Amino acid sequence: MHVLFVQHVAFERPFMIEDYVREQGARWESVCLSSGDVLPSEVPDLVVLMGGPMSVHDEGLYPWLKEEKVFIRRCVEAGKRLIGVCLGAQLLAEALGGEVRKAKGKEIGWFPVYVTPEASGHPWVEGIPPSLMAFHWHGEEVTLPPGALHLFYNHHTEVQGFLYEDRILGLQFHLEGTPETGEALLAACASECAGEGPSVQDPQTIREGFSRYLTQTRRVLFHLLARLIPYGQ
Repeated sequence: MHVLFVQHVAFERPFMIEDYVREQGARWESVCLSSGDVLPSEVPDLVVLMGGPMSVHDEGLYPWLKEEKVFIRRCVEAGKRLIGVCLGAQLLAEALGGEVRKAKGKEIGWFPVYVTPEASGHPWVEGIPPSLMAFHWHGEEVTLPPGALHLFYNHHTEVQGFLYEDRILGLQFHLEGTPETGEALLAACASECAGEGPSVQDPQTIREGFSRYLTQTRRVLFHLLARLIPYGQ
């Protein structure tokens, strides 16, 4: 299996997703679009789209977004597997016919997400707790793409996760995160933690969350990844 990690900025890395891919012995490569890297001409087996501080609507500021959107559509049309995290999930939602819009406020820190009633009992969420703590850092949200299964929600963001055709997974939150993730985001985007109300946590609370919840988020992440990259493949 050939896996491509697409980073939008250098500090939002795949972290525990990369750990899983390495454990399975899959062949992988990584590009960072804001650093000038170019997407491959050949479509890989699995594409992992990471997060970033930009919006899907910022094509004027980041011209490479146009090329990335074309690449994503090629992957979808070719029947490939895709994972999108945060901005990556928003790019997937848009490619599949959903909308990306400003959320009612930023969601930054550790907050619960819940398995939706419509996904309850689905093989993708079997063994996942009905509620779990997850790390968030976003100010936009998506509508559910037509034909997608709504997997996760919370009281701040209705569509926290979706599944399309059993091969495309979008997660608005960051299961892949490690303490290094938190430190990188706090260093690059610290101003976003100022004065946004109950859905934005302070840096110390964010740091404590990684110590408290990392074991569970890793377990849930690997459970989901196993649906797209079976063990040993």
